[in-house]
Amino acid sequence: MKAQKVAALGFFLFAIIVKANATPLDLKNTSTKNFLISTAPTGCMPKGIKLDPVGTSLYVAEMCGKTMPGTGKRVPSASIFDIETKKLSKTIVTPVGTRDGILANTEVEFSLDEQWAMITRAEGDSNSEIFKNMGLLTIVDSELQKVSKYVPLYGQGSKIIATRPFVPGESPRKQIVYVANYFSDDISIVDVAGLHRDLVLDGSSLYKGKIELHTNFKNPHSRAYFIAPRGIAFTPDGKYAFILATETGSLIILDAVNHRQIAELAPINSQTVGRELNVRHVVVSRDGSTAYLSHMRGNAISRINLKKLVRAVENLSSKGPNATLPETLWDDLLIPFNTSAGSKKILVLESYPLDHPNFPGKTWSLAHPNTIVLDPVRNRYLYVSSRTTTTENDSRVDPKIMGKIDIVDLEKDRVVYTLVGGAQPTALEVSHDNRLLISSGFINDRLYFFDLKKILSLYEKGE
Repeated sequence: MKAQKVAALGFFLFAIIVKANATPLDLKNTSTKNFLISTAPTGCMPKGIKLDPVGTSLYVAEMCGKTMPGTGKRVPSASIFDIETKKLSKTIVTPVGTRDGILANTEVEFSLDEQWAMITRAEGDSNSEIFKNMGLLTIVDSELQKVSKYVPLYGQGSKIIATRPFVPGESPRKQIVYVANYFSDDISIVDVAGLHRDLVLDGSSLYKGKIELHTNFKNPHSRAYFIAPRGIAFTPDGKYAFILATETGSLIILDAVNHRQIAELAPINSQTVGRELNVRHVVVSRDGSTAYLSHMRGNAISRINLKKLVRAVENLSSKGPNATLPETLWDDLLIPFNTSAGSKKILVLESYPLDHPNFPGKTWSLAHPNTIVLDPVRNRYLYVSSRTTTTENDSRVDPKIMGKIDIVDLEKDRVVYTLVGGAQPTALEVSHDNRLLISSGFINDRLYFFDLKKILSLYEKGE
């Protein structure tokens, strides 16, 4: 018996030693350099990034183009990076938009059948090479990595692009794409279901029209835009789309089958959450139960019960462009974060890590959370890039000010880790296996590749 007790005690001590030594680095004593795998130069102002469906190639939309080696000529561009080597593999040259200022490739999305990459050009002028004075969709064959079609969008400020899920029972089956036009306050509709390889670059037939957006609200501080639609998300059944009105702070709901606005949720009252918020970007959980929102004005993220919002929309007696859901509905929709400081309706992200070069271990009121991406494997983690500025309206951009990327545990309602990002990290992507996190420095023209697997392994072992 004594020998058994000694053996058991020995095994217990061995287990303690193994557990203590299982984590080579204590997450609390690490810094960004422990997880930064590599960086890579991009074209000017990498605005949007997206991994192809296979997960081997990263497409980068470059807002003010690239200077081509040898010729010295600046062209509008999208870069394709090999994820394994993390190096540039190809440059796609797209049509010129506005010649003065930005050339304006902004975001990337892929079709449901995984055959096509779609790159938005924000706007054009009278000197544009193709489809003057409007936004443009460049469609790239994702297998050949070659331009296949150009689609006019008939809007201005074409930025965020989102693919609608297949609608059950819809015949013929469509592959609908929505593009938010930031300057013209509307949504362009494109259907790529009939797209096939041919030698015709004119994709005008793929354009199916626009949804004119309406609002009953006005931002008293607005100087330039009225609605400024940005974030787009769909319910998993493809029946509804949610458009975030950045300028008004309201949430616009569309019938995504008949392509019309049916309701608008009033802006969040500052008294409800303790600070003034706008709405910027949105992602939806795989089961469609929860939507996560970023709030650039207010430096926060929130989450709402999406099924309750859908029920509220479906219960409206009048469905039309002027149907309004009251601001009091937010009280019912917001899912609180149960933090160490108590239950909060929003999670404020103003804290910076100790290794940050500008605000080490400090808080900053101009964090400006922007792009958000959801953990694709378990939907447990939310990744948030904060651009971090020195002026409220970005009127002056300091390239020496670095941003950050927060990793939020949605089960424990806390920030897992904060990485130092590039200058105004804007684009954000995560690998399909949730092991690699990729961010872009919008001002310093670089991609940053982070070892997400290492961060989360250390965190979960620490639990």
